[in-house]
Amino acid sequence: MTNKELKKLAKLIAEYVVQEIEIKHLDEIFTASLNDPYELLIAELARLMTLLVSYEDSERYEKAAIIKTKIDRLQKQIEKL
Repeated sequence: MTNKELKKLAKLIAEYVVQEIEIKHLDEIFTASLNDPYELLIAELARLMTLLVSYEDSERYEKAAIIKTKIDRLQKQIEKL
């Protein structure tokens, strides 16, 4: 494996680890707001938007499309409240 390939692999691993830490942190915030359904939906919306940006930045467009669909559904739920 070349040095360039190792750097690319290290970057991918670092991005994955950061994303997992970010998700875990957002999940903690998410569970802390379980008392209010509106806050719960807003927290989930924030988490999904963060994921969407992350997937778009890393050019994972298929995953981004799935997240976008979930965001749209969640926004409709919020509008109903």
